[in-house]
Amino acid sequence: MPNKALTILIADEQHLQRLYIEKMLNRLGYHRIVPVQTFEEVQILTAIPAEPFDVLIVNAGLVAHTGGPQAQVRHVLVYDHLDLDLPVGSTPQVLVRLPGVPDNVNLEHFMDIIDPPEATTGLRVLPWLRELSRMPVAGV
Repeated sequence: MPNKALTILIADEQHLQRLYIEKMLNRLGYHRIVPVQTFEEVQILTAIPAEPFDVLIVNAGLVAHTGGPQAQVRHVLVYDHLDLDLPVGSTPQVLVRLPGVPDNVNLEHFMDIIDPPEATTGLRVLPWLRELSRMPVAGV
């Protein structure tokens, strides 16, 4: 069960991209989400270190000119990241860089790192593993 108290900040210039990521997070059970358009908005919202956001999901294009995220956040996902040597000013507990836009699988894995599923819920079966288990074994 997802931690309903996690606060997530999404930063992307494109409205549809912010909406897409927010909807994926909603499907995963996360609803305390603040979408913003500019990195300046990120800096304003994260200026208070006493109340840091738990997660920052940011398009690399927004932070390229600033030298990296300086925001006070616990975990960062930078996407559309072509230059993997982009410096990061903050020191988040988890920093993940993706070469493209996150999809459902990437986002779910990232959130599982930050907010691991409870051990009592059992193992989740990945879709490709389920398909593999249905295939007949050759030569048997």
